[in-house]
Amino acid sequence: MKKIVLALLLSISFFTFTGCSSGSDETTSSLREENVNLKKENTKLKKQVKASKSLLESLVGTTDSDETTESNSSSSNQMSLNQPGTFQSGEKITVVSIEDNPSIELHETNEGEHAVVVTAEVENTESSPIDFNAQSFSLYDGDSQMGRFDASTYSNNVPHTIAAEKKATVVMHFAAKGTGPYSVSYGDATWEQ
Repeated sequence: MKKIVLALLLSISFFTFTGCSSGSDETTSSLREENVNLKKENTKLKKQVKASKSLLESLVGTTDSDETTESNSSSSNQMSLNQPGTFQSGEKITVVSIEDNPSIELHETNEGEHAVVVTAEVENTESSPIDFNAQSFSLYDGDSQMGRFDASTYSNNVPHTIAAEKKATVVMHFAAKGTGPYSVSYGDATWEQ
C-alpha cells in the first residue's frame, strides 16, 4: 500500500513540475507587457493626482507648511539635465546625461531596440542610510514610449543603499525603440533633454 501511495505521489509531482515549466516564455512576455501597462497607468494616475492637487489648492488655498513644502518641491516639476530634484524620502537626484550608445551590449535585445544610457547622481540628504532602486527610473523616447530597463545596468555596480549624507553616480541602461529627445522620470520629477 505504501508503494502505491508513493508511486501516486511521485506521478503527481512529476506532472506538476512538467506543467509548471511549459509556457515560461509566454509568461515572461505576458509579465513584461503587464509591467509596461502598469507603468503607463501609473504615469497617468500621477498626472491626475497632480492636476487634482493643483485644483484643490486653487480652490481651498494651502497654508500648512508641510503641504507648501511638498508643492514647492522640485520633484513635482519638469526639469532640465543637471537640475537637482529633492524628494521627501531623502534623495537629491540630478540626471546628468541621457545618450544613445550603440556600443553598449544590452542583456536582452528585442527587434528594433537600441541602448540609451542614463547617468544620474543620487545624494542621500538624510542622517541614516536610504534604500535605492535604479528600476524606479523610467525612460521615454520622443514619441512618449517607455523604454525597457535593461539588466546590463547591474554590471555598473549600482548601489542598493546609499550611506547617510553620501553621493553615488548611477549609470543605467535602457532599451528604446524610438529616438530622442528623451526624458527620464523618477517619482514626480521628469528631466528632459
